Amino acid sequence: MTYDSQETSSSQSKVSQQKQELCERFIGHYTYLCKSTDPIICHEMKNFLLFAMIKHWFSDGVFRRIFKNAGLMLTGRAANGVMGLITLSIMARGLGAEVFGIVVLVQTYVLVISGLTTFQSWQALIRYGAISLKSEDPCEFQNLLKFTMVLDVIGIVIGVAVGYLAAPLIGPFLKWNSDVVVYAQAYSFLTLFTVIATPIGVLRLFDRFDLLTFQASIAPLCRMIGVSIALALEAPLWGYLVAWFVAGSVGGIALIVLGWLEVSRRGRLVNMSWSFRGLSRGHDSIWRFSIVSNFHSSLQLVTGHMAVFLVGFVAGPTAAGLYKIAKDVSTTLTKPAEMLNQSIYPEFARLGSEAHWHAFPRLILRSGALGGGAGLTLLAICYVAGEAFLSLIFGADFTAASGVLTLLVAAATLTIAGFSMDPALYAMGRPGIPLQVNIVAVLGVFLPLLIFLGDRRGADGAGIAALASSAFIFLAMSLFTTLELRKRIATPLSGV
Repeated sequence: MTYDSQETSSSQSKVSQQKQELCERFIGHYTYLCKSTDPIICHEMKNFLLFAMIKHWFSDGVFRRIFKNAGLMLTGRAANGVMGLITLSIMARGLGAEVFGIVVLVQTYVLVISGLTTFQSWQALIRYGAISLKSEDPCEFQNLLKFTMVLDVIGIVIGVAVGYLAAPLIGPFLKWNSDVVVYAQAYSFLTLFTVIATPIGVLRLFDRFDLLTFQASIAPLCRMIGVSIALALEAPLWGYLVAWFVAGSVGGIALIVLGWLEVSRRGRLVNMSWSFRGLSRGHDSIWRFSIVSNFHSSLQLVTGHMAVFLVGFVAGPTAAGLYKIAKDVSTTLTKPAEMLNQSIYPEFARLGSEAHWHAFPRLILRSGALGGGAGLTLLAICYVAGEAFLSLIFGADFTAASGVLTLLVAAATLTIAGFSMDPALYAMGRPGIPLQVNIVAVLGVFLPLLIFLGDRRGADGAGIAALASSAFIFLAMSLFTTLELRKRIATPLSGV
């Protein structure tokens, strides 16, 4: 960065800070006036102030771009969520609670294995790609692409091998018969198409959230059509697994094609050498970053997909099916948090690459306030109408999931409120902090409570464990994010 650009950036920063100070003085002044006015006028004034504050937030270019990208993905994910619920509804009514639970466990088994054995290479691509794109040497970004491709291939090979070989060993503990074990082994090959993370990183890095939205709708649509056909044909258990396998494969192939077409369109593959030597050169600590982020995502699996798996292990297929229903419904309701997370990480990476640490706190607080408010609204709706919703959509056999649904939405509300802290720490080059927090949360809070309460209270026990774990993560991440930002704001010219 040149001296002129640094000076311009500094001037923009000062102007932004002055605007923020003026806004805060304006709000403080009128809040003071409200204390001595008529209650009706006071109420109207507070509404005006709230509107003005939110409008000011969205006048921030970075903040507006984050929510634009998140809104773009959310538009598609809302439809995907509806299709996902329809798919689960068809399966639940066509299979019954116990067989539905077995299908869920087979799917979850493969998701857990692939998640534990594969790298989240898109995080490394965004983290280091934001810096590489500023380089005049195109080989720097090309080497980064090849590096993340290698990570993807390593993960695929290990994931398929472990998934195939471990099924006969794990099956008996999940009450699988020999046929179900064979189905699980065959389903493990879905890993070939669903863990290619490099194209995800490419599309996010180049701000192509429109393509991600389109791609994300392919698999849910194919699944819904597939299970509808299985229901019409009165297919057995394996028919539903085939529908999920085909849908996942089509979605994965589409992602690969879209990602590589985009990077080619950007001219980033011109004169690309396919030598795989020295791929990490120029990207300090990329191996450490990739390994740490992989461990972090693996730990998140424990409270996500692996939770379903462990509920089945502790309480049986029926309880696993109930937990899966509650988990997917709560995930659908709280999907905005994931969308915001995916869209906010590139913005943090850009701000961090220019050492604009002063912009981080406002971004974190504003995002958390809006996300947390939305989560509380959904929690209230779920508490009042959750049981009726489950009965209507999935049938009377699944109303027992209403309690765990409320608990999982409460846990997700905490996750939404603190969603921006995780990518903020990644952008600061501190992926070890979320990893350490999640290690303690998973091993010290979630797993002990799940084992203790899952055996006694079934799916509800798993919900309590998830809520306790989310509360711990929220508090710990708030503390560490605050400490890290204070250090960087105190020394604004420090690197990541």
